[in-house]
Amino acid sequence: MTGWAKAVVTYPPTWIAAVLLAAGVWLVLEILDPPGLFAVVLVVLAVAAALAWPFTMSATGTLAKLQFEVPRVEEIDPVEIAALRAELDVLADSQPTEQLDALLSKRQSLINVLQRRLDAGELTYARYLSTSQQVFGSALDNLHEVAVAYESISTIDETYIDRRLAELDADDSDAHSADRERTTLERRRSLRTTQRRRIAQLLAQNEAALTALDRTTTALADVPIGKRPEDADTAMAALEELADRAAKYA
Repeated sequence: MTGWAKAVVTYPPTWIAAVLLAAGVWLVLEILDPPGLFAVVLVVLAVAAALAWPFTMSATGTLAKLQFEVPRVEEIDPVEIAALRAELDVLADSQPTEQLDALLSKRQSLINVLQRRLDAGELTYARYLSTSQQVFGSALDNLHEVAVAYESISTIDETYIDRRLAELDADDSDAHSADRERTTLERRRSLRTTQRRRIAQLLAQNEAALTALDRTTTALADVPIGKRPEDADTAMAALEELADRAAKYA
């Protein structure tokens, strides 16, 4: 369910009405130049009209429709997935590609179970679907970031760095030059270490997402047809927590 304020603000006619109202007030004040009292009355009426807009939406049923609208299953762009897979397949680390395959299969499995266990018109259905899609999207974003991070350190040869540092330690001919080179080599290794740590964090987030998707799917599978999924609430709470965390990171 969408909050009423968000539903009002994200409704396109709201902005059209706001622009027309503001433009009408400005034109009256600018062209007619009414006396002070009438100008104050006009502004008060404009504010009252703006405040009445949500009530008008509610009276016509528009607000309820927007709040309880069931989200559709977002289609996966095959071109985007193919491009991401191409980025991941060239990596020496196979975990990102394995995570991509797992995300695709677990997402579809959750949707299949959800459609069998709940009515598409239920609020719970909308809640589960929208949250799972948000988690799925953030996990894909993480894999994109993993590919970029790996690319950024692909030219940093740690074996070369270690060998040069050992050679510098053994060579006392020019201490000043050796110190300068040692500093640059250590900085390069530090950059690689930082990116590797970031990659590990992103992959760990995705593993948590995969586990949450599994927990939600199995919890829903245990719900008898036509019954409320109270037993799945704990799994769903974990999924929502991941979605909120992903939104904050984004």
